[in-house]
Amino acid sequence: MPSSRTEVWVTYRTPDGRIATPRGGATATFKMVGLTMGSGDKWPAVDLAKVEFSQSAPRNLLNSALDIQGHVLAAMQPTGIFHAPVPGVSPAPLPAGCSALSNGHRRRILFGFEDVTVDGTFALGYEEVDANGAVVPGTARPLTRFDPSQTVICLPLGPGQTPVHETWELVQLSTENHNFHIHQTKFRVGAASSDGGGILQDNINMGVAVPHVPEVMEKQNGVCTPDQWRGGQCSSPPLVIVIPFSQVGEFVYHCHILEHEDGGMMAKIRVVPSPN
Repeated sequence: MPSSRTEVWVTYRTPDGRIATPRGGATATFKMVGLTMGSGDKWPAVDLAKVEFSQSAPRNLLNSALDIQGHVLAAMQPTGIFHAPVPGVSPAPLPAGCSALSNGHRRRILFGFEDVTVDGTFALGYEEVDANGAVVPGTARPLTRFDPSQTVICLPLGPGQTPVHETWELVQLSTENHNFHIHQTKFRVGAASSDGGGILQDNINMGVAVPHVPEVMEKQNGVCTPDQWRGGQCSSPPLVIVIPFSQVGEFVYHCHILEHEDGGMMAKIRVVPSPN
């Protein structure tokens, strides 16, 4: 029987993602990220392998390597897909209830239960927050299970049909792990500018909330309410991401754990043309 072999090619890069000759003694580590699914269900972080870079021989296959980070850097340039005008899109009046975020505002997505007394009622909540972190009046929506007839977020492209870069806060209210996934685009972790560092990704683990009151575990299926989170009865720092929207249409964001998204932890978003 013929043997099979898997090869992994590792390229040394500078902190800004550019391919470079390794410095003397440079190393890297392949890691498995730690994951906590809930009480008593933990997968620890593990170092899988150590890589030692050596330039004693010429580089091989460099021209045919898949330069993923290079593509990301190109996408973020002024002529890239996340900054250049979106092709084939013409100005159109905004639908009712559809508007751009004000300067300094963010969208906040809450991951929890529609009813904390009923197990498995996976749901998402939504609110807009201002530059001071206060909820904008009239924007809050309760945690609700997925309804395909309802659009939770509607936003227009920027002037001249340019992509819009929004900052979102993801808040985990559960002691069972959730993750965030969005269709049609990717995001960067952190509140850096749209030209800042970090890789583009479309899925991220959110960890778990830490409750400080017994009723969360005893009566609420291990899920905090938004009021408990706001009052400090549950600790769960928001995960901040920056999302570039460069495609029009309807799509979804959700928890990528199948049981959770099928149970209702999903919401619909719509991106429309700018009116000017």
